[in-house]
Amino acid sequence: MQIPKELGSYDDIKRREQDAFKRMSNWHDLLDDVYEYFLPNRNLFDDFAKGQKKMDRIFDSTAMEAIQQAASKLQENIAPIQARWATFAPSNEILNELATGDFDVTEKDIRENLENQATIVFDYINRSNFATQFFEHALDLLVGTGTLRIDEADDNDMPIVFTAIPQKGIAFEEGPYGTVETHWRRFKMKARDIPRKYRGYQPTQKMQSIMESKPDTECDIREGVIFDPKKEKYYGLVWNDKDDRISWMEDYGKSSPWVTGRYSKTAGEIRGRGPAVQALPDVRSLNKVKEFVLQKAAIDLSGMYTATDDGVTNPYNIVISPGVVIPVGSNNSSNPSIQRLDTGTNLSLVQFEVQDLQNAIKKTLFNDLRDPTGPVRSATEIALDSRELARRIGSAFGRLQTEVLIPILKRVTFILTRRGLLQPLQLDGRDVEIKFLSPLAKAQDGEDIINVQQAVQFVMQNAGPDQALIGFKLEDFAAWVASKTGMPAELVRSQAEKETAIQAGAQAEAAGMKTSERPMPQQ
Repeated sequence: MQIPKELGSYDDIKRREQDAFKRMSNWHDLLDDVYEYFLPNRNLFDDFAKGQKKMDRIFDSTAMEAIQQAASKLQENIAPIQARWATFAPSNEILNELATGDFDVTEKDIRENLENQATIVFDYINRSNFATQFFEHALDLLVGTGTLRIDEADDNDMPIVFTAIPQKGIAFEEGPYGTVETHWRRFKMKARDIPRKYRGYQPTQKMQSIMESKPDTECDIREGVIFDPKKEKYYGLVWNDKDDRISWMEDYGKSSPWVTGRYSKTAGEIRGRGPAVQALPDVRSLNKVKEFVLQKAAIDLSGMYTATDDGVTNPYNIVISPGVVIPVGSNNSSNPSIQRLDTGTNLSLVQFEVQDLQNAIKKTLFNDLRDPTGPVRSATEIALDSRELARRIGSAFGRLQTEVLIPILKRVTFILTRRGLLQPLQLDGRDVEIKFLSPLAKAQDGEDIINVQQAVQFVMQNAGPDQALIGFKLEDFAAWVASKTGMPAELVRSQAEKETAIQAGAQAEAAGMKTSERPMPQQ
């Protein structure tokens, strides 16, 4: 198979993949700890066997419950289920061209057409498995890094398939501007399934023999999606432990099937750190305190006892555990043969510490806000919660928009356009801009509206309405508010419609003035 020379030789590609996973190995200890406490069933860093119990060392479930609620809250506020959380709008460049040129199409026509295209996009997103997989993706994001795989399916009714990929088998490389460009993945697959997943797969003789004689053999698959900056294309490559060459390649064009987002990122690091990492010290402390509390409760229930012993007691053989009998030379003056040992401890103070740690964990993971899965809330309550969440994760939300939401929309529109299900769109800011309509985006836009409203009111109260009319373009205020709130284009007047409405208003006012000037009839 001919590999584009820009990607290098097979040995070069193999070396890049190995180096990427070597850098990834530096994170294993941290991620193992975080996933053990927060997402034990999603932890693949502990090398547990399939079906093996993973929660034997967990004595408090606060962290597991907190991250589940946080993921629900994150999904509800940035990509709500069965909702259109974004729309398309003409770029400022296109609007300027419309204003200065002579075109048959109007701004309103363009806006309505783009909104119709956005409706088609979200119709396919909502009928896919996006909701379930994005929730899993949100869990990984709260740890620090989440990766989605967006593949094209054969079914025209459901042409898009989302898969949240666990972080254990993922490594990636950044470009010069800090964006993730190249992905590497290691996973196992039965030999019989390889040609089904990778159409056009060209096995070696050895691999062909395995497929025919032992099709259930699990092979170690190596997959890479490499970005070529010269051609601005993504290439998919596959090889395995039985082959010594690239056995499959696909030109993905300008659309990568991989989407990787980082909640926040420290300078010099490639992987992200999320609120779960921030809460890890409190989670460790809470788990240890709860372990001691449970041990104390067991001792109080079962007791510990001292028993007289004529020999010499060896303190190194004493085990402190519930029901243990500790040999001693004498118990007291009455010298009973056996006596319960007093283990009195004030657990009320410990309980306060447990509660403080639990509250700290919940606050770090936004659980102090209302539970999205709880009772039905009013629109005002939802708006207030979204505003508070926007205040806490404002910087992270900007990164998630850039690294997760926009790439998802670009990949989906690419697939739908190639299948002939959508008109060609250029989501690069030249022709089309993405306007987010999620609760979190609306909360941020709401802050902008409030700030503008306060500025206008301040000028009107202190300098008068005339100065407000002179200083601000209030005639465009309604259109600006409509764009911020995501009002449908068909409900917003175009420039020509505004001029017509102004003329009609002026004519009506003039007609009213003439009527009022007519002399009253004589009685």
